[in-house]
Amino acid sequence: MAKASRRTKNYPQVPRNINSSMAIFKGVTVSIVISLLCAVGLSIISLISENGFIDNYLEYIMVAVTMISIFVGSVYATKQTAAKGLLIGCAVGIVYVLFSLGIGMELGQEQISWLMLGNKIAAGSLAGALGGFIGVNL
Repeated sequence: MAKASRRTKNYPQVPRNINSSMAIFKGVTVSIVISLLCAVGLSIISLISENGFIDNYLEYIMVAVTMISIFVGSVYATKQTAAKGLLIGCAVGIVYVLFSLGIGMELGQEQISWLMLGNKIAAGSLAGALGGFIGVNL
């Protein structure tokens, strides 16, 4: 009697020829585009409606938009490389935070404290690490 063998699907591993720095750049670009689209959408909604909800909670909404955009950018970057998820995700978060702080300081002419800088970098790198972890496993 023949022995029953179990069939397994062998999916070919597609080699990814994308550089880590290029993936980080693409992830940051995706994050910035998402943030800009959400900011424009929120400002249009704020101008059209007379609802005070957005005006009262705008700071919290923008923090959520920032974290979601870092998360999505990290997922996109790590899905491109299919490796080094936490490293690339953290890098996307840190570069995004530094870029946004640089633009904000240039436009606002305000000083930033080291505590606030550390808080923003930690939150951005954690959102990026989570996105990188999920992006590698997709």
